[in-house]
Amino acid sequence: MKQVISTIATLSAIVLTPIASAQSAGTWLGRVGATTIAPQVSSGDMTAPSFPGTKSDVSSASQVSGGITYMYTDNFSVDVPVALPFTHKLIGAGAMAGAGQIGEVQALPLTVFFQYRFMEADSQFRPYVGLGATYAYFFNEKGGAALTAMTNPGGPATTIKVDSKFTVTPQIGLTYAISDKLFVDVFYSKSMLKTRNTFSTGQTLDITLDPASYGITIGTKF
Repeated sequence: MKQVISTIATLSAIVLTPIASAQSAGTWLGRVGATTIAPQVSSGDMTAPSFPGTKSDVSSASQVSGGITYMYTDNFSVDVPVALPFTHKLIGAGAMAGAGQIGEVQALPLTVFFQYRFMEADSQFRPYVGLGATYAYFFNEKGGAALTAMTNPGGPATTIKVDSKFTVTPQIGLTYAISDKLFVDVFYSKSMLKTRNTFSTGQTLDITLDPASYGITIGTKF
């Protein structure tokens, strides 16, 4: 019993001990982990000539990610997330619901967050909120055979161009300090994003993506 009490006391001391200056002014933080981007899609109709109600959906995508944070003060920070490109499937919806995948696009959200971190710099748990300026960059768009069959049967393959856009991205998150240097970070953000798909046939399709992003990383201060 004495051993159990001693062990509990030791663990309690570890948990309750402040993590000295883990996220204080002038500190740089780096992290690596994984992020998922899940578009919250609301599609308009493809312009004529197409069947009424021809729409599109967009799949979620996950990727290796990370980022760098600079603590400007003990509470205010600037954060730049980084990630490999996310590959999203374009899926037929509405009148194209039976077509399956009609193409794909790679996306790279380029964001700078301005964050406020609650609690003291040496707190083990630090929730935070952020507001980011994002440039949603789309590239390597590819149309599939199903898209050509729907939009240009018997003709050349239909290609797609997705407009890149600027937007704003609110964010919430939490860091948990493992030690003076190591921490775990979990986060959630949602961008307000509407863009346009332009097809080589001359047709267009406006689509609201409003992607939610969430993930977990492990990081260190340096």
